[in-house]
Amino acid sequence: MTEETAAAPVAKTMRSPVAMLAWAAPLAGLAVAIVFLTQTTWYEVFKTVHVVAAITWLGGGLLITVLALRADRAGNDDDLIGIGRQAEWASTRIFIPSSLVVLVMGVVLMHKGQWGYDHFWTLFGLLAWGLSFAVGATFLGPQTGKLNKLVAEKGPRHPETQAKLRVILAVARADVVLIVLIAIDMVAKPFFT
Repeated sequence: MTEETAAAPVAKTMRSPVAMLAWAAPLAGLAVAIVFLTQTTWYEVFKTVHVVAAITWLGGGLLITVLALRADRAGNDDDLIGIGRQAEWASTRIFIPSSLVVLVMGVVLMHKGQWGYDHFWTLFGLLAWGLSFAVGATFLGPQTGKLNKLVAEKGPRHPETQAKLRVILAVARADVVLIVLIAIDMVAKPFFT
């Protein structure tokens, strides 16, 4: 055993300052956020949770869409399939939960702020959210699972795999546009009187 091989296991168990920062920064950010939120009203706390969840939902979907567009333009089928796998994982663990938090906090805000559901912006937001959720739950999630099975059976370059991939990407892009419109609707409150 050389000195290099003897030192290798020790190096793996030691925590580097960068690895410690990767854990310390989010924990410190959470502590600061809690301090900030203890200095405000419950309405503002709910609004903060609503906005952070919306950023997560929209930002994640937008990132996956942009990465897929980039891989598609580069003709990189392997990257596209990898992005599809990541999207399937993220949809159940990030997108669906964050979109549900957006809805629940939105309903809480509607009641706490006494906004009412008789305005265009509230109706559009609820209907568009429902459509996006339905598309994700009934089409994007299941079709991405089927795509991953096709990749395993026929490979990423098979025409059937490529056709399914293109349909999923088109629907995902349209869904991201819908989510952007929801965000614009919630901020601009069009036709609000």
